This record gives sequence, structure tokens and C-alpha cells, in this order.
Amino acid sequence: MTTLFSRDVQVKSMEQTVKDAEKYLGEICSLLASYTRKTAKLRDKADLLVAKLFDFSSREDPELQTGLKNLAEDLAMVQDYRQAQVERLETRVVAPLKAYGEVVKNKRADLKSFSTDLNRELKEMQKLEKIRLRNPADRQSISQAEVNAQKASNSAQRSIRQLEESIADFQRQKLEDIKRIFTDFITVEMLFHAKALEVYAHTCRNLEEMNIQKDLELFNGRIRMSDSLAGRLSPLSSSPTLTGLYPTPPLASPKGQSFRSTLASTTGQNQRHIRYPDTVRRSRSTLQRQRGMEEEEDELEVEEEDDEEDDDDDEGEEEISESEIEEEQHTGRQSYAAQYAQMRKWKK
Repeated sequence: MTTLFSRDVQVKSMEQTVKDAEKYLGEICSLLASYTRKTAKLRDKADLLVAKLFDFSSREDPELQTGLKNLAEDLAMVQDYRQAQVERLETRVVAPLKAYGEVVKNKRADLKSFSTDLNRELKEMQKLEKIRLRNPADRQSISQAEVNAQKASNSAQRSIRQLEESIADFQRQKLEDIKRIFTDFITVEMLFHAKALEVYAHTCRNLEEMNIQKDLELFNGRIRMSDSLAGRLSPLSSSPTLTGLYPTPPLASPKGQSFRSTLASTTGQNQRHIRYPDTVRRSRSTLQRQRGMEEEEDELEVEEEDDEEDDDDDEGEEEISESEIEEEQHTGRQSYAAQYAQMRKWKK
């Protein structure tokens, strides 16, 4: 009876081990499956965000357009990594845990078989005790009962040895699987977050380099342009065409006429003095003055043409330098996804 009691304690311990594995591994499997589904839903929501960012960027000015486009491309790349994360979680974490449902089912069948053998042994032992108490002189019945009890005991011992080996293997495999499954889980999470951090760091630098002042100047320029057009179309605004069609009437007072003539004569003298200083300092003939004026006008025209050519050359150099700078900035502000695609293309 002591042996039977110890076996009963042993069986209960094995049953508790299998029961705990079934309960907790099943709940963990369910939670990790839900975690994987939520991650897939997050990927889908991020894909919708990427589409909206692309749509919004097409309606904005260059700086914001470039920033939003790079952000959308990098977000799309992160969602590719998230898709790989979902697939790895399903194959390396959820699937092995789900397989433990069948393993636990088999161990429960082994425990049931051993319980049957143990109950049979217990019944044969009880039957033998009853025969000994009722008919102690019936040696034949007692011998037969002892043989049956011995067979049941041997069968129970074989079953207990097999069950011990089976449960020990189950426990060893459970420990190894739990270690491997959660190591894979952490590895998958670290891989995703490391890749995402690398992409997001590049994206953050791109967003910081976005010059919003340029877009603001363009926007203000459009607003001011519309204001100036509205001012030109206003009837109160003075235009040279209207002034030409409707000349200013002469001043009525003689003082106004004298003031205008004095102002015109003073202006003409000042212009001549500034443009032709030699004609004021020296007394020449009319022909010499005319010739001098014509020569100086020709020289001024040549100088003006040279200045215009120099200005054109300077503007061309400025345009070239500005275009080179803009091209360098555009190349430096590419999204991480675009740079990664170019790198893969060069390797091929």
C-alpha cells in the first residue's frame, strides 16, 4: 500500500506538470497570436498613412513636398520590416507554441493509460486481501489472486517507467522550446526595432533639414502677387495708360506755372551738369559741344553694354552655383529607402 501511495503522489505531480503546461503555454500562445495580429493591423494602418502622406505631398511646395515624400518612403520601408516581423512571429513563435496542444494531448493519454494500469493493480490487490480474509484456507484461490495481482503490479511498473521517461522528455523538450521560442521572439523584436531605428534616424535628419522658410516665402509671394493684381485692377490705382489718355490739366495760377518752369529748368541744368561736366567748365562752340555729346553718348552706351554682359555672366554663375547647391541638397535629402535601393542597384 505504501508503494501505491507513493505512485499516486508521483502521478499527481506528473499530471500537474502537464496541466500547467497546457494552461500557461496555451494562454501565452493565445496572447502572442493576438500580439502578431495587432502588429499586422498596425502595418495596415501605417500603409494607409503612407498613402495619405504621398497624396498630401503632391499638393504642397517643394520643401514640404520633399520632406513628406521622404517620410512616406521611409515609413513604407519600415512597414516592409514589420511584415517580416509578422511572418517571423507566426513561424518561430506562435506555430511552435500552438504545436504544444497536440503534445499535451498525447501526454494526457499516457497519463490516462497509466492511471488505468494503476487502478487495475489496486483492484487486484484489494481482491487478494478479500480472499485472504474470507477463505484463508483456500490456497488455490489465494494463489490465483496473487498471480493476478503480480501481473497487474508488473504492468503498472512498466507503465510508470514509460511514463517517467515520457514526462521527463516532455519537461526537457518544454524547457528547450521555451528558451528557443522566447529567444527567437526577442531576436525578431530587436531586428525590427534596430532596422526601424536606423530608418527613423535618417528620416529625422531629413525633417530637421527641411527649410520651411522657403515654402513660406513662396506662399507669401503668391499672396502678395494676388494683392498686387487686385491693386492693379482697382479703379483708384493710377496707371500710365490712363494718365496718357487723360493728361493732367494745366495749373490755373501763374505761381504754379512759374514754379513748374523753374523746376524744369533747374532739373535740366542739373542733368547736364552731371552728365556733361566739360560743357559747363569750358566754352566751346556748338559743333564741338554736339560732337562731344555724341562721343560721350557712344562711350556710355558701350559701357552699359559691357556692364550688362558682366551682369549676365554673374547671373549665370550664380544660377549655376545655386543649381549645383540645390542638386547637392536634393541628393543629400533622399529618403533612406531611395538610398538603400541605389546601394542594392550598385551592388548588382
